[in-house]
Amino acid sequence: METKAMNIEPAIFSRLCKCLYGYSRRHRSLDSGAEPASAAASRPRTPRRRLALLCMAAFVCGGAAHAEGYPSRPIRMIVPYAAGGGIDATARLFAKAMAQQLHASLIVENRPGAGGMIGAEAAVRAAPDGYTVLFSGNPELGSSPRFYGHAPYDPTKDLRPVAMVAESPTVVVASPSLQAATLRDALALGRKDPTLLTVATAGVGTTHHFALEALRHKSGVNLLHVPYKGAAPATMAVLGGQTKMAIVGLPPAWPYIKSGRLLAYAVLQPKRSAFLPEVPTIEQATGMKGLDAFATWYGLVVPARTPDAVVAVLEQAARKVLAEPQLAQALAVQGTEVQPLFGADFGRRIQHEWELYGELVKQYGITAEHEGKAGPAK
Repeated sequence: METKAMNIEPAIFSRLCKCLYGYSRRHRSLDSGAEPASAAASRPRTPRRRLALLCMAAFVCGGAAHAEGYPSRPIRMIVPYAAGGGIDATARLFAKAMAQQLHASLIVENRPGAGGMIGAEAAVRAAPDGYTVLFSGNPELGSSPRFYGHAPYDPTKDLRPVAMVAESPTVVVASPSLQAATLRDALALGRKDPTLLTVATAGVGTTHHFALEALRHKSGVNLLHVPYKGAAPATMAVLGGQTKMAIVGLPPAWPYIKSGRLLAYAVLQPKRSAFLPEVPTIEQATGMKGLDAFATWYGLVVPARTPDAVVAVLEQAARKVLAEPQLAQALAVQGTEVQPLFGADFGRRIQHEWELYGELVKQYGITAEHEGKAGPAK
């Protein structure tokens, strides 16, 4: 029978051990005849109580020792998007570095769909033993559950933050075939032809979907949403002519921006990106405020009931990995910057996203019921 580990404070563990030790000594003395016969005759035997306490001792000791030898087998790292996208590329670099620190294999498993929620739910339902972890983007921890409204998990309660790893710009890109040099030009074309501007994203309910809806509402232009299962296929949709534009994280689009096969119209953040210094911010590109809170970030989370000792092992390894210049250099090549946050600090970032997208749902009516029904913004 498999036993579950138990989180327990060292002081409580020590007191339990002392109590059990005293209980054991007292019963040894009773069994040896130290107790008067009359008292022994009047006291009921309690073998079940003794057995229960011994079982408790084994259970507690098992919990305290749970992290000893962890990890002793490969760790499954769920990535809730398709292979080849920014989060997948970052996850694989991070997994390789973590494997070296932990002296164990980290096997990346792509579980795309529903704006990252399919993979996130798989992680939530996994055994909280440290052998299933989630390399998450911000959608499944904020925008996607808010979008669907009836998510099968609560990201602030059912998942436990370990480390925020990296951040990359969200960028608006277009095919040169659109024949619009700037985002203002593209929006002007969309006003003339409401069926023209098809826009790919990494999926419904994602950060990029919310960015599209915010831009649609503020500009009054009909932007036709075409969701994909990740930023990589969304980027390929523009390259292949299936859509005119895309709103995606920078990593999958960056090589094509540099080669000229994609035009970068704007980054959705307050300041220009060091990776794309010539590309304006969304406010500079459109004159519109309130569209710059859609950066793409990634982090490591685990099921909520994962033992403290296991989380500590993962966090310690992540701290070492994120301090290594090799990882920062490898991520910079693909347009991603290391942004370490740990424990409660990362938890506050997740809470902020959760509240932000709750407000955006109220402000713009971005819900699963709304998707597909939106015409031009009024």
